[in-house]
Amino acid sequence: MALIKRGLTLFLLLGVSVAAAQEISPLEPPDTGRYLRWGPFRVRPSLTIPTFGYDDNVFYRTDDEERVGDYFLDISPGVEGVVLFGNRAFVTFAEKLEFYAYANEHDANYFNQFGRARVTFPLGNYGVYVDGGYDRVRDRPADATDVRPIRKEIPFGGGMIFKFGWRTDVEIGYAKTRFTGEDPDDPCLVDPVPGCITIDRRIDRDESGSRLLARYLLFGRTRFTLRASERDIVFDDPSVQRDAHERRILPGLDFGLRGRVYGNVRVGWANFDLENPAAEDFQGGVADIAVGYRLGGLGSTLYLRGYRDVQYSVLESTDLFTNTGAELTFVRYFNRLIGMELGGGRGTLDFLGTDPRKDDISRGSAGIRFRVSENDLGRRVEYAFRYVLTRRNSNLDYLDQTRGTIGFGMSFGY
Repeated sequence: MALIKRGLTLFLLLGVSVAAAQEISPLEPPDTGRYLRWGPFRVRPSLTIPTFGYDDNVFYRTDDEERVGDYFLDISPGVEGVVLFGNRAFVTFAEKLEFYAYANEHDANYFNQFGRARVTFPLGNYGVYVDGGYDRVRDRPADATDVRPIRKEIPFGGGMIFKFGWRTDVEIGYAKTRFTGEDPDDPCLVDPVPGCITIDRRIDRDESGSRLLARYLLFGRTRFTLRASERDIVFDDPSVQRDAHERRILPGLDFGLRGRVYGNVRVGWANFDLENPAAEDFQGGVADIAVGYRLGGLGSTLYLRGYRDVQYSVLESTDLFTNTGAELTFVRYFNRLIGMELGGGRGTLDFLGTDPRKDDISRGSAGIRFRVSENDLGRRVEYAFRYVLTRRNSNLDYLDQTRGTIGFGMSFGY
């Protein structure tokens, strides 16, 4: 559910933010003419309210008689920016918060936080970078909607950047990420039974390894990209037997922000080898697609979001699951003020190993948009009234559920 919700937010923001950083060399700071100046900071602030309305299934209940509805507010401030240190170095950063507050069901209130930063030291046709971040997420996991643990992700890394002419640049580096999880309502803590493994033992781990990003300017604003990584995954508790080694390679294309086609397409391959010989490994395709297409001068745009990935489950019954899906959103403005949107998509969760579970998740949305203003720098003010319906159909019938939200939304800023 959380991935689908975040996908909808991506559709609304894709036309503003995607691929902006891909139009320049990573050894050069972003164009500061597109930023506001706050002292030493150049920033592009934003405030989004995806929904101020009603949720008819706050706790994701599968039994219609136990469903609880409530009014809620989803508000998300954010900022991306750059700090310049003369010609010697620059810092790029992005920070986003997500707050979810309910009128009556205060136990359901929570927030997410996402932050990234990179320091780059250019040295002619090569340079050095150090990056890091901090994410705190309490969205319900896609694979376990009956729990909502706090998951933290702290990445850190560094490496070298090489520029080979004006078409080609390459980044080579090392990255390490710390993952932790906690849940005060964990059933293993509330009602412990022999052999029960708490969520923190199933999540706490270190992932470390090498990474590569190569880019080649094909023509115009279109670049060919190649992403590759190799990492070792070691859990704090060896008894959970989830240690693994992962390799992946993702060729792709990045399209410039101001073209008719914009966004990115990455399709590749991943090998996820678990050390436990009794566990089921993963070898297969992975993808990350987020593309917008402007339909001539009709004021219409198609947004496509596609994804396929393999990740650890928070469940004790399985180690890995794949998350595959696609969503399409159509936006049409009838004049400079009023427009409409229609969207729909479908995803599948496949659980590897002895767990026979398979979930099909479908989503549909419809809404009206009111565009108050928008300029060439991407600054806009927009309102919307939207209804979203999400259904989960599992081969385990007791996991079937339906959730609908209706309400107003707003986007302000960059």
